[in-house]
Amino acid sequence: YNEGGFRAFFRGLSLPLCSKSFEQCIAFGIQSGADQFLKGMDVEEGALRTGLSGMAAGSTTALLLTPIYLVKVQLQVTPKGSLSGPISVIKSTINKLGFFGLYTGAVPIFIGTSIGYGCRFVAYDKATRVAEKSFGFGRIGSVIVGGGMAGMATWASHYPLDLVSSRMEASVAFGGRQLTMTEHIKEIHKQSGVIGFFRGIGPCLLRAFPVNAAIFLTYDLCKSNLT
Repeated sequence: YNEGGFRAFFRGLSLPLCSKSFEQCIAFGIQSGADQFLKGMDVEEGALRTGLSGMAAGSTTALLLTPIYLVKVQLQVTPKGSLSGPISVIKSTINKLGFFGLYTGAVPIFIGTSIGYGCRFVAYDKATRVAEKSFGFGRIGSVIVGGGMAGMATWASHYPLDLVSSRMEASVAFGGRQLTMTEHIKEIHKQSGVIGFFRGIGPCLLRAFPVNAAIFLTYDLCKSNLT
């Protein structure tokens, strides 16, 4: 707040805000397509098929959106005025590391998002089924519960890797030698032990429930009314 007032809490929001709908369209589209492909390969309906199709969605979004994550993180960690916006971050990163510098942190993002989205869709299916059959929720209520639980499962399953990727992305803004994923993992463990990989997870889980409940509800309503 001292650095930029109330607006400082929203630094780095513009690009993720513009890309979020695009990201979810890709994720749901790839997950649906992968599920149909696995069905055609005679993979039985259930957690395995759902998890694999979810991982396909996660890996695809990770490849496309890693530069957006990098821009967001750098705008969040740098003082006001040092980077004026997304274009400034992109230019600065390319000047320091070349074009592929925009994919700093891609390995933990790829692994983590693949795991996270696999857990996301499995958790959604399980939670909606339990909400309907065990608690008597209607369709909308079960989708809200399932979506919320899916979001929390996503973050809980890959939070340590997300932390590592964020540290890698933030380090680009401050220059110096870029540590590898393994070096960051060792450094976090040395500084804080295993618990260090879960610092800040509470707010993420609290945010994940309403955000993903809204995402899955919107998707379900659109799918119901447009097909």
